[in-house]
Amino acid sequence: MAQNIVIMAAGKGTRMKSALPKVLHRLAGRSLVQHVLDAAAPLKATRTIVITGHGAETVEAALASSGAVFVRQMPQLGTGHAVQQAVPALDLSADTTLVLNGDVPLIRTATARAL
Repeated sequence: MAQNIVIMAAGKGTRMKSALPKVLHRLAGRSLVQHVLDAAAPLKATRTIVITGHGAETVEAALASSGAVFVRQMPQLGTGHAVQQAVPALDLSADTTLVLNGDVPLIRTATARAL
């Protein structure tokens, strides 16, 4: 079954009080967003799209080897707007699109598969 995976990674993370984009903060040796990408990888999506915004260049450089397609949300106008930015990059032949948050490192593959 063909599937898109969209990972939202555009937020500022102002509550973290850091210049580093929120999704690049590390947990157990990997960035938060890398945990999400690793959990999604076994789903074998036809296309994985990462939505960037705040610190886009830094996030895209950190994930350059992931094979993901990047789209930018500029300016950041909320979650719905973020997903709208990904629509042109979707594989329209896919049966489903799974949207994941890039700052939820404890997502499990089994949970994503069930969604």
